[in-house]
Amino acid sequence: MMRQFFATVWLNALLAIALLFPSSNVLGEDQPQLKEARNVLILFVDDLRPELGCYGADEILSPSIDKLASEGVLFERAYCQQALCAPSRISMMTGQYPDHTGICDLFTPLRKVDKTKMTLPRYFRERGYFTASFGKVYHHLRDDREEWMNLAVPPSAKYADPATLNPIKERVDDAKARKLDVDQIRAAGKGPPTECYATEDEGYRDGVVAQQAILTLREVQDKPFFMCVGFAKPHLPFAAPKRYWDLYEREQFKVPSRERPSGTPDLAFTIWGELRGYQGIPQEGGLSNAMTQELMHGYAASVSFADAQVGKVLAELDRLGLRENTIVVLWGDHGFKLGEYGLWCKHTNFELDAQVPLLVSAPGVSPGKRSDALVEIVDLFPTVAEMTGGDIPQSCDGKSLRPLLQNPHQEFRPFALTQYQRGSKMGYSMRTDRYRYTEWIHAGTKRVVARELYDHQKTRTPLRNLAGSPEHNELVERLSEQLDAARRIETTKVSMKR
Repeated sequence: MMRQFFATVWLNALLAIALLFPSSNVLGEDQPQLKEARNVLILFVDDLRPELGCYGADEILSPSIDKLASEGVLFERAYCQQALCAPSRISMMTGQYPDHTGICDLFTPLRKVDKTKMTLPRYFRERGYFTASFGKVYHHLRDDREEWMNLAVPPSAKYADPATLNPIKERVDDAKARKLDVDQIRAAGKGPPTECYATEDEGYRDGVVAQQAILTLREVQDKPFFMCVGFAKPHLPFAAPKRYWDLYEREQFKVPSRERPSGTPDLAFTIWGELRGYQGIPQEGGLSNAMTQELMHGYAASVSFADAQVGKVLAELDRLGLRENTIVVLWGDHGFKLGEYGLWCKHTNFELDAQVPLLVSAPGVSPGKRSDALVEIVDLFPTVAEMTGGDIPQSCDGKSLRPLLQNPHQEFRPFALTQYQRGSKMGYSMRTDRYRYTEWIHAGTKRVVARELYDHQKTRTPLRNLAGSPEHNELVERLSEQLDAARRIETTKVSMKR
């Protein structure tokens, strides 16, 4: 009894000290003291899979991104709101789900739907920040044009180097001379899905974008800034300077299994997205092993090219002495399939498309930490708002990641949401700790027309849809109730905001 009494007294004393001196580490836990940051730098990387050196993919050379991961927190399980460029980026910039932004397609600019919605550039400009955008930030350049104090004119639609631009003109002229139809001429303009030129980094668009960002950092280093830098690679075409292709051997890329998960509804799959529009890609059927390896090689080269541009921007941030007062975020707008299930590109609710890389480095954050908490990209707006000393707008659906930056190992969300539309049907997908559960709901009748359930305990590419198996009926019922409740809560939230 006496021993228990003294143990209780000692524990209470420790807790009292912790309350009086919150910066103390009396309980032996690593609790960094986060500081308010002055600046925000967000790096967008298009179509980037969470397969980098820092994510355990040793075959991908990404030293700059790996270094950033060693300087902050890497999120092992971050999920985009939709696996499509425009709605994903709009969700991030507004902190809202696609159902709330009203945009689920590639062709609708944000400001065409809502001219007053709060966005990150508007939020920071209203707080007196210098706001700047370089490269591919929004999918539509017109979005928030008036909120950017520096909206850099993007380089040539594809390249900055005439040596790489000339073949495009030659292909288009040839297609016109042969009186091909519009689609064939457009495909000729795109050319093949891979390209390898011996040129400097600035011979391609992302190299120019990096230089634009670097020059602006030098000009605004004395002002608080909110800066977004968007790198287009590794988006198709997989085009990068030759030296990045030379980092890899074609034979090192192993063709993935083309087997599709059994019992999966056709709604779940895609028709390959943009890949079919490139020269040399068949309009029907699969790809040969040789073409698959070429595309995988090109994707890896493009990742390493984008990584080098990230490194240049971050090196300049360090050289100017701005790093200790800047929140740096790197994220991918959605995942990408490289032949898994015999599919390519994004445009699904599968784990391969929904999961994205996410790194955050900020003042006071302990370096080299990893979090396996479930997080969403809508969480970025409230995070940078709070960590720069601002109020989180009521419009935000996301939650600030600040608690995870302080303690990466705590629980954060019970699940992460992603959605994708197929005509009149919306697929709502919920990623729990172990499972991915998806319901396809008809817009008119509100009926669930198809269900998917995948076990991700051991793999990112499960081969069986468990939703129809009797032994999983109880699990499906429980997850369905959770998903329905989450959708109802979000619907209530958005109606209150309006």
